[in-house]
Formats: sequence, structure tokens, C-alpha cells
Amino acid sequence: MSDYTAEKKLARNVGITIAWWAHAAFRLLLAVVFFYYGGAKLVFGQFGFSDTGDALIAHGEMSPMGLLWRMVAFSPLFQFLAGLAEFGAGLALLWRRSVPLGALLGAASMSLVLVLNLGYDVMVKTPTLIYLVLSLIVLIPWLPRLTRAFLTSGEIPQGPSPRLIPWRPAERVGAIAGPIAALALAGLCLWGISGLYAPRSVDESVPAGVWSVASDTAEPAAQLSEDTRWSALALGSISSGGEARAQLRQADGTLHTGTWRRLDGSQIELTLLDLREEGQPIQEYLAAEGESLVLTVEEQGDGTLHVTGEGQDLVLAPDESGRMLYDRGFSWGIRGDDPFNR
Repeated sequence: MSDYTAEKKLARNVGITIAWWAHAAFRLLLAVVFFYYGGAKLVFGQFGFSDTGDALIAHGEMSPMGLLWRMVAFSPLFQFLAGLAEFGAGLALLWRRSVPLGALLGAASMSLVLVLNLGYDVMVKTPTLIYLVLSLIVLIPWLPRLTRAFLTSGEIPQGPSPRLIPWRPAERVGAIAGPIAALALAGLCLWGISGLYAPRSVDESVPAGVWSVASDTAEPAAQLSEDTRWSALALGSISSGGEARAQLRQADGTLHTGTWRRLDGSQIELTLLDLREEGQPIQEYLAAEGESLVLTVEEQGDGTLHVTGEGQDLVLAPDESGRMLYDRGFSWGIRGDDPFNR
């Protein structure tokens, strides 16, 4: 072999090795991204859970993004499987034997997420498109093999194997250390993500639920548009950091949203904010103090609640219709009250 040929072969091998290192950088970046978003779904942190504390907002009052968040939050199964696909794609990308599977899973997941982001006007459209393109770039070395597998009937050639260090002993070590490192990184990411969210607890005891005002000692305003008396109250049962979601509807139609927590005895603290306005920065909205109310809630023998304090003296009755979404449940088979569209 001439010196020129040897140098040309060496340059080609160096170029291939550099290309595989760039490929590995894309894989690692995508893996971390998929671990983050997938892990956030697996621990039910990104969308949370749907519960009665969000029962009063009307369909037309939601933003498109809010509608999507509620849809996903309502189905823990959908949320978990979406997270499993993304997290699994990240894990597969870190083991050279499963890289094409990880790239395919990642591309499929990001395609669905991109459609949802476009359809529901979620702000991260461009990053999602970038992750989709990167997944396809990672898949490029296997595209000829996939094309032959799906579009022709000829023999399918052996797929490429990423070689970061073209030295047989190093490859043997990497074959063992790679999967172990991938599992360690995945576990570390999942542990770190779970620590970002406060522990949850569920307490469905009174006054959690959806309530409508049955009677009120306050006099109505002359005009309905000026009537600030309470019309309905929704208190969630899923607490995070000791606080659960709450919503309050006034007689004039105004909706307030916020949180509530249990105090000593029969007292609760209700913290309410106006709905976030279109164009209002999230930092400004979260920085608002809101209105804090300390109320005494006493359960009556007929199942109603007597609420007093902060200028309120009213009776709340359970709103069964307002709980339909949360009490409906699921059934495989046909039953007397078949699933219905309402």
C-alpha cells in the first residue's frame, strides 16, 4: 500500500470517527431532553392530575394551551405512556445497539408533540421541531437499511455500528460500560426530576368537592352584572405542598382561581386570583398576592356546608352535575349508562 493510499485511508477513518462523535453529541443532547420531558410525565409533574379544584372554568374561558393541559391531566394513562415513550427513546439513544430504535421513537414522539403544540398553540413549537430534526439526523446512518426493509424485497444489509474509539479493546469495554452509564444517567435524571415537584397527597373529605350556593344572607345587587355574591365553589382533593386547587364563580359570572388549604379545626384558607389575562407575563401573574380568605366550614346533617367568615354567611349544596367529569369513571364493557357525549 502506498503512503498516499495509507494517508487517505487514515484521513477517511479520522473523518468517520469525528462524524460518529458528532452523532454521539446529538444522541446525548436528545437523550437528556427526552429524559427531562419523559421523566416529568412519568412522575405526573408536567401536567399534574385533573381534579375538582378545576371544575368551574368553562370551555370558552380556557386558552388552547389550557385545554390541552387539562385533556392530558385528565388521563394519567395517556400521560404515563407518552412519558414512557420519550424516556424510553432517551434510554435507547444511549446504547449503540438500540440507537435506531431510540431515534425512531424520538421522531414519532416529537411529531405528535409538534402537532399538539401547533394545534393548541403551545409556546415551544420551535424547540420541538428542532428535536424532531435532530432525531431524524441521528437516524440518517440507518436510513438505507430502513428504506430497503420497507420499500424493497432484497437482502437487508447489516446496519452500521457507532464507533467512537476504533480500537477493539475499547469497544469491548464500551459495550459493557455504555449500558450501565445509560441506566445510571436515566436513573439520576428521573430522581432529579421527581425532586422538582412537591409531594402530593389526596384528601377527599369535606369540604373537597364542587358546591353551589343554596342560600346566602347577603342581599343581591340591583343589577346582575354588579352582583359579586358567590355562585359556586370548587375545592380540589389533590394537595401539593399542602395546597390544593380552588375556583370560585360569582353571580355576575366572574371566575377566580387559586388554592386552598386546611387549617385547624373546621377552618380553611382560600387564596384567589383573577384569571390570567391574555398577554400577561407568567412572572407577573405568579407574583400577584391575590385575595386570602379564612373561612369556617361546618358540615350540616343534610350534606350541605355552612360557610362563615370574611363577610360570608351562606349554605353550599353538593353540585353533582359539576362533578360528572371526575365521578364518571371507566368501564370496558357495556353498562346501563353507556359512555355518552355531553
